[in-house]
Amino acid sequence: MSLVKAATLGGATAGFIMLKELGTGIGYVYYVAVLPEFRRQKVGGRLLDDALAHFASREVTSVYATVEEGNTASLSLFRSRGFLETGFGEMSKLHGRLKSVYMMLEMQAVAGEVVLRKDMR
Repeated sequence: MSLVKAATLGGATAGFIMLKELGTGIGYVYYVAVLPEFRRQKVGGRLLDDALAHFASREVTSVYATVEEGNTASLSLFRSRGFLETGFGEMSKLHGRLKSVYMMLEMQAVAGEVVLRKDMR
Protein backbone atom coordinates (compact mmCIF):
# COMPACT_ATOMS: atom_id res chain seq x y z
CA MET A 1 0.00 0.00 0.00
CA SER A 2 1.27 3.48 -0.91
CA LEU A 3 -0.18 6.77 0.23
CA VAL A 4 0.46 10.44 -0.50
CA LYS A 5 -0.65 13.04 2.05
CA ALA A 6 -0.57 16.80 1.47
CA ALA A 7 -0.40 19.78 3.82
CA THR A 8 -2.09 23.06 3.03
CA LEU A 9 -1.64 26.53 4.49
CA GLY A 10 -4.00 29.35 3.61
CA GLY A 11 -5.61 27.23 0.92
CA ALA A 12 -2.30 26.55 -0.84
CA THR A 13 -0.50 23.23 -0.98
CA ALA A 14 2.56 23.64 1.24
CA GLY A 15 4.06 20.17 1.00
CA PHE A 16 3.47 16.46 0.83
CA ILE A 17 4.72 13.16 2.18
CA MET A 18 4.76 9.74 0.55
CA LEU A 19 4.31 6.56 2.59
CA LYS A 20 4.49 2.88 1.88
CA GLU A 21 4.11 -0.34 3.82
CA LEU A 22 6.95 -2.78 3.24
CA GLY A 23 5.13 -5.66 4.86
CA THR A 24 3.14 -6.42 7.96
CA GLY A 25 4.14 -3.97 10.68
CA ILE A 26 6.79 -2.16 8.60
CA GLY A 27 6.31 1.38 7.30
CA TYR A 28 8.48 3.52 5.06
CA VAL A 29 8.50 7.28 4.59
CA TYR A 30 10.01 7.62 1.14
CA TYR A 31 9.58 11.28 0.34
CA VAL A 32 8.93 14.52 2.20
CA ALA A 33 8.75 17.79 0.28
CA VAL A 34 7.92 21.31 1.44
CA LEU A 35 7.72 24.18 -1.02
CA PRO A 36 10.42 26.80 -0.39
CA GLU A 37 7.97 29.54 0.62
CA PHE A 38 6.56 27.31 3.38
CA ARG A 39 9.84 26.09 4.87
CA ARG A 40 10.68 26.92 8.48
CA GLN A 41 6.95 26.89 9.30
CA LYS A 42 6.94 23.35 10.76
CA VAL A 43 5.13 21.90 7.74
CA GLY A 44 7.58 18.98 7.42
CA GLY A 45 7.20 18.17 11.11
CA ARG A 46 3.41 18.17 10.90
CA LEU A 47 3.53 15.95 7.82
CA LEU A 48 5.87 13.49 9.54
CA ASP A 49 3.78 13.50 12.73
CA ASP A 50 0.67 12.75 10.68
CA ALA A 51 2.51 9.94 8.87
CA LEU A 52 3.60 8.40 12.17
CA ALA A 53 0.02 8.62 13.49
CA HIS A 54 -1.17 6.90 10.31
CA PHE A 55 1.35 4.09 10.75
CA ALA A 56 0.45 3.74 14.45
CA SER A 57 -3.24 3.36 13.52
CA ARG A 58 -2.22 0.49 11.23
CA GLU A 59 -0.23 -1.19 14.04
CA VAL A 60 3.12 -0.60 12.34
CA THR A 61 5.97 -1.36 14.76
CA SER A 62 8.95 -0.09 12.71
CA VAL A 63 9.12 2.90 10.38
CA TYR A 64 12.07 3.42 8.05
CA ALA A 65 13.30 6.37 6.01
CA THR A 66 16.26 7.03 3.75
CA VAL A 67 17.94 10.44 3.57
CA GLU A 68 20.91 11.67 1.57
CA GLU A 69 23.96 12.00 3.83
CA GLY A 70 24.33 15.76 3.29
CA ASN A 71 20.65 16.62 3.73
CA THR A 72 20.96 18.06 7.22
CA ALA A 73 17.43 19.51 7.28
CA SER A 74 15.83 16.12 6.59
CA LEU A 75 18.18 14.28 8.95
CA SER A 76 17.32 16.77 11.70
CA LEU A 77 13.60 16.37 11.05
CA PHE A 78 13.68 12.59 11.29
CA ARG A 79 16.00 12.59 14.30
CA SER A 80 13.71 15.07 16.09
CA ARG A 81 10.98 12.43 15.85
CA GLY A 82 13.10 9.64 17.30
CA PHE A 83 14.55 8.06 14.15
CA LEU A 84 18.01 6.54 14.56
CA GLU A 85 20.54 5.41 11.98
CA THR A 86 20.39 1.71 11.29
CA GLY A 87 22.22 -0.73 9.10
CA PHE A 88 21.54 -3.91 7.22
CA GLY A 89 22.81 -6.04 10.12
CA GLU A 90 20.32 -4.56 12.56
CA MET A 91 17.53 -4.86 10.00
CA SER A 92 18.41 -8.53 9.50
CA LYS A 93 18.21 -9.19 13.24
CA LEU A 94 14.74 -7.62 13.36
CA HIS A 95 13.23 -8.90 10.12
CA GLY A 96 15.50 -11.66 8.81
CA ARG A 97 18.10 -11.41 6.07
CA LEU A 98 15.85 -12.15 3.08
CA LYS A 99 13.12 -9.74 4.21
CA SER A 100 15.76 -7.05 4.80
CA VAL A 101 17.11 -7.50 1.25
CA TYR A 102 13.57 -7.07 -0.06
CA MET A 103 13.07 -3.97 2.11
CA MET A 104 16.30 -2.36 0.88
CA LEU A 105 15.23 -3.02 -2.71
CA GLU A 106 11.79 -1.53 -2.05
CA MET A 107 13.39 1.51 -0.41
CA GLN A 108 15.75 1.81 -3.38
CA ALA A 109 18.49 2.65 -0.88
CA VAL A 110 21.76 3.58 -2.58
CA ALA A 111 25.27 4.52 -1.52
CA GLY A 112 25.32 7.99 0.02
CA GLU A 113 22.01 7.55 1.82
CA VAL A 114 21.45 7.07 5.51
CA VAL A 115 18.86 4.48 6.54
CA LEU A 116 16.88 5.56 9.58
CA ARG A 117 14.49 3.58 11.76
CA LYS A 118 11.94 4.47 14.41
CA ASP A 119 10.62 1.86 16.81
CA MET A 120 6.89 2.48 17.22
CA ARG A 121 6.36 0.14 20.18
